[in-house]
Amino acid sequence: MAKKAAGGPKRVTMTDVARRAGVSQPTVSFVLNDRRDVAVAEETRRRVLQAAAELDFVPNRAAQLLRSNRSFTIGVVTSGIVSQPYAGLIVLGLQQVVQPAGYVCMVVDTTDDPGQGDDAVASLVAQGVAAIVYASLSPKPLHRSPRLDGIRTIFVNCWPEEGHADTVLLADEYAGGRAAAASVFERGHREVAFLGGMRDDYACRERRRGFDDAARAAGLKPSELVHRYGNYQIGNGYDLATEVVVEHSPTALVCGNDRMAIGALLALHALGLECPGDVSIVGFDDQPDVADQVRPGLTTAALPHLMLGRRAGELLLGPPEEAPARLIVDCELIERDSVGDPPKQRRRVGPK
Repeated sequence: MAKKAAGGPKRVTMTDVARRAGVSQPTVSFVLNDRRDVAVAEETRRRVLQAAAELDFVPNRAAQLLRSNRSFTIGVVTSGIVSQPYAGLIVLGLQQVVQPAGYVCMVVDTTDDPGQGDDAVASLVAQGVAAIVYASLSPKPLHRSPRLDGIRTIFVNCWPEEGHADTVLLADEYAGGRAAAASVFERGHREVAFLGGMRDDYACRERRRGFDDAARAAGLKPSELVHRYGNYQIGNGYDLATEVVVEHSPTALVCGNDRMAIGALLALHALGLECPGDVSIVGFDDQPDVADQVRPGLTTAALPHLMLGRRAGELLLGPPEEAPARLIVDCELIERDSVGDPPKQRRRVGPK
């Protein structure tokens, strides 16, 4: 009985593809590596691609790296993302785009310690990454390692404290805040309160700016509306909503994020009020398994974390000279059941 050869099935090579397509091995290399600087007839290119598909050819990336001195690894330096599933969509979106092109992502989550970030970058650079992507849970400035000279860098949902990035990608917090506020002003609400996050937080400032411009568009003076600031947590949303509803009896609350909006929903329930019958509520983030799971479902502006990651991947695969210095991604308004028309008669609670 013949003895089976060790090592399993033979790997399909460019020579096999060349034989199937009836061309030379260098021609196969030019086509599969998309060498547009070398003239190859379209019919020949088609035959090579068809032969590669028929043979289920898989490029040997290690060999390509040795020949071209090109890395197929992207270093991702994140701040607080790995512990937050919905913010992790940034990394998922990046992977969805670059992995089909043969790249892998090496993710390192750091603290706010610049030294730790520099060490992480040094390790990634030592492994020959093709690019570095900085990504953050919330929009803020991040320390950019000085060891990145000559390496392409993209900042997603953040920007460099110092130095230069090829591109900065941010969500349109202002437009999202304006759309969230407009969703109640356009329903006829006039007694509206803004319950934001930290006053000096970039996202809060932009969302407040959008809220105020939506109020002006509705013919209202922002200075005459209630504005309160908190910390983006459920308990804080509960406390702020209780205070504002008892003291001012608004018909709508525009909250800094979905967690604060959930706190506001709990506060209304504790006060014996209904949403949206007595008070409408709007959130921000469209946090998965949260905004669509509460009752009533939460109207909210969606943070485009997945799209931010995908756009970063598309830019990395494209020519660096065509990448914009700054790219703003829309925050879509997701309309659910927490917004209704203002009540015909406001129900007051608490001390008269």
